[in-house]
Amino acid sequence: MDELRHLNLRLHGAKAAAEEQALSDTLTGLRNRRALDLGLGAPVQQGQTFGLMHLDLDYFKQVNDTHGHAAGDAVLRQVALVLREETRASDLVARVGGDEFVLVFPGLSDVARLGQIAARIIERVGDPVDFEGQACRVSASIGMTTSTRYAQVAIDAMHADADEALYCSKRSGRGRVTLHGEEVAARRGVEPLLPG
Repeated sequence: MDELRHLNLRLHGAKAAAEEQALSDTLTGLRNRRALDLGLGAPVQQGQTFGLMHLDLDYFKQVNDTHGHAAGDAVLRQVALVLREETRASDLVARVGGDEFVLVFPGLSDVARLGQIAARIIERVGDPVDFEGQACRVSASIGMTTSTRYAQVAIDAMHADADEALYCSKRSGRGRVTLHGEEVAARRGVEPLLPG
């Protein structure tokens, strides 16, 4: 009976580990796209406000081309560390592509606070990463939106808007954050709401 109980505990532990692995990015330990899709449903179903950021690394290809993929992996692990340290335990941070990340902030839709978080992330990601004595440099561009900006929250629309704001950040010089809707103001010469 004892042996059966021990085997059952091991089986349960292996199942839990497999489920966790299915929702995690193996390189960074962050959540993956599947976990993001599952996690984004909760605040919407609960009627909770939330902020959404899309983050893309600038100059990451140059790091891979110049220093190799092992250096790129070191940069990604360092960026993951920064993202974990600059977010709350309740936030969802996912690596959704090679150098693309999505951050979800349940219960946080204050644009100024989100802008401060984004600014800290951008500053810290800009610090060089040492890899075998070589300084690897990237920056982060961020696009963001909040659920409060929509009469009816639609995840696909929020992703599209955060992505549009992200590419506005890239076109505006990289290493900055743009709130969706600011790109129109920027084209008209209006001062943005967020530091960039």
